[in-house]
Amino acid sequence: MAEIIVLGLLFGIFNTMVLHLAKAMERHGIEIFSRKKSFKEKGKKPLIYIIGFALNNTVVIWQILGTTFASATVFSSVFGLGLILLMLYSYYILHEEIKTPELIGAILIVIGTTMVGFLYIIKPPETGVINYPNFFILLIIISIIFTLLISFSWKTKIGIAFIFGAVAGTLGGMDNVFKRMGLTSSNFIEAFAGVFRLEVLSIIFVISFFLGLLALTLTQIGFAKGADASRLVPMYNSLYIAAPVIFELIIVEGATISIGIILSLIIIIMGVFLMNIFKKSEEKLSTEEINDLI
Repeated sequence: MAEIIVLGLLFGIFNTMVLHLAKAMERHGIEIFSRKKSFKEKGKKPLIYIIGFALNNTVVIWQILGTTFASATVFSSVFGLGLILLMLYSYYILHEEIKTPELIGAILIVIGTTMVGFLYIIKPPETGVINYPNFFILLIIISIIFTLLISFSWKTKIGIAFIFGAVAGTLGGMDNVFKRMGLTSSNFIEAFAGVFRLEVLSIIFVISFFLGLLALTLTQIGFAKGADASRLVPMYNSLYIAAPVIFELIIVEGATISIGIILSLIIIIMGVFLMNIFKKSEEKLSTEEINDLI
């Protein structure tokens, strides 16, 4: 069991590292084209953006592999590590300044993630059966709350960053939960094939891809409506990590969580906020550049 948890953690690390490296390279490519250089000079490095774009589209592979071997909670718990790679790329390649809060945040993420991995290996989370009444009731409640929050923020323009970030991050975390549910008793091909037999878990697995797309769409809408990246991004990342924990506690029979795991996740989320919240809010990024932060 411990070996399987390790695989889930490793694929989770691969996922966040590849994702944030891809975003960093896409941002690098966009920055090159935004500079006032001749077309010949710009043409030397379009490969950076192309590689980043290609890597970004491989993330779903790590996501499927990770949720095949471990719960969504385990897989998502290491997501913050990718922010450290993004910070290092920005410092060494893009020559951006690293502020003290960012360094403290990076250290907290490393500490929290190490604690999570150690605790999950010692005592793997329960893998009970799905409580479908709880699952569908939770979906209905979340749908109603999210619809009301988005509608309120859309009309009043109040709390756009926090609301859109929280909703998108929760949907991103649910994406991992749904994939885990679909892959619990079948492989990738069988999970897709089961849709034609109207199998519930297969339908949930397919829906997970739409949840991921919806999460990305909501972040872009939030930024288009003027959301501050330094507020939306940490909300997204924090709920991406926390949502699977809450979701699985409610829908998986016998699921529990230790005080150690709770403290570890709090440390990770604190680190995520420190790495983002002190970024200059007056910096206006293009839609493509904003997308690189998530």
